[in-house]
Amino acid sequence: MFLFASIYLMSAQAPSAPGKPLPPGPMQAKIKAACTQCHNATRITEQRLTRQQWSDQLDKMEGLGAVVPASERNAMLAYLTKNFGPGKAGAKTAVKKATAAAN
Repeated sequence: MFLFASIYLMSAQAPSAPGKPLPPGPMQAKIKAACTQCHNATRITEQRLTRQQWSDQLDKMEGLGAVVPASERNAMLAYLTKNFGPGKAGAKTAVKKATAAAN
């Protein structure tokens, strides 16, 4: 139980903490507005998810109060998948690859 609580608390991010900037694009401002109300942009920039996984995340965040207009959902998913899809190298991906190579 303690381990779970520790992992959960470590993954939480204060929205005022500086985060990695979101890449430019037509939905940058919308993603920032919808997502950084509760956590910083690093929570997004370190993810490498498929379009379906991003869709699931948007559903989850909407359930928690994020505003994701239906008319902009596809464009938001396109932005997230293009910039933070499974084919993009990122901090967590690089660490996992380095760890796997070391073992």
